Amino acid sequence: MALGISGYGVTIPRFRIKKEDYAKAWGSFAAAGVNEKSVAGFDEDMITLATKVSRRALESVPLPPNRVTRLAFASTSAPYTEKFLSGTIIVGLGIPNETFASDHTTSTRAGTEAMLAGFEHLAANPSGRALVAVADAPSASMWDSIEHGMGAGAVAFVLAQDEVLAELEGHASYASEHFGERFRPREEEQLHDLSVKKFSEGSYVTNTTKAASALMKKVGRKPEDYAHVVFQQPDARAPSSVAGKLGFQDPQLAVGMVSTFLGDLGAASAPMGLAAALDVSKVGDRILVVSYGSGAGSDALSFRVVGERRPAIGVQQEAARKEYIDYVQYLKLKGAIK
Repeated sequence: MALGISGYGVTIPRFRIKKEDYAKAWGSFAAAGVNEKSVAGFDEDMITLATKVSRRALESVPLPPNRVTRLAFASTSAPYTEKFLSGTIIVGLGIPNETFASDHTTSTRAGTEAMLAGFEHLAANPSGRALVAVADAPSASMWDSIEHGMGAGAVAFVLAQDEVLAELEGHASYASEHFGERFRPREEEQLHDLSVKKFSEGSYVTNTTKAASALMKKVGRKPEDYAHVVFQQPDARAPSSVAGKLGFQDPQLAVGMVSTFLGDLGAASAPMGLAAALDVSKVGDRILVVSYGSGAGSDALSFRVVGERRPAIGVQQEAARKEYIDYVQYLKLKGAIK
């Protein structure tokens, strides 16, 4: 029996701000290729979004909460620096208190890290069911250009060894030391970036290409074997630089490029792109997913679609439920002005 994804769900805050509104306020918009981005409301934090999206994922199977044996929650922007966050999600969903749960934070690679933790649980517990919830809304100073592209969203996956939609063919990782990229010091709420663009781009390309190449060698695949490929999306242009070096074509990137209309979703970036690819994939299609976290590290996962069951609400349907706000409203939602 193969390990894989048996169900999934997405949720996206309804508020959006267009790049034109940034340009009116600042004279420019720094997030390359991003046309608009999602914005969390006053009553939406990463715990509420994770609970909501987890419920949707369970309903897509369907799977009763009491059958979940593993919960992994990932976010770089949770409301607490020190607190066990998964416990709140477990209680909110009615998952047994005895379920082994874990929080994955500090890196935008955390989403795929949580997925791999779920798959490891299933490898050791074949009859188990793992729930992976990834919710993120990275934040930086309004005076910093890296803030321009930061969006918000959540995605969740139910992992199992039976009745799967997409089986895991294999995974590989790559880690290195690249200080000076995006980081958040202890006791600070906002991200920092030393804005050494070539340095950051070099780290992103090195880690993602190394992880993806190692995975394709491991599972015996070539770029042309994949219908869809999803890379971490700090903006909407960075993935193209990696894709070109690996031999992928623009059509393979298109479906998973959620950053063009949602922005940089942090730890939820690559997982949301995976969900978008699953929404349109046919049986037999392969999907390559490659995450990235500054510092630096990447995970690469290869999936083969084997089922046709999909959730009632996909990425595009959820993204279409939106309400535009201007920059002043945006500043209020971010707490920058009262």
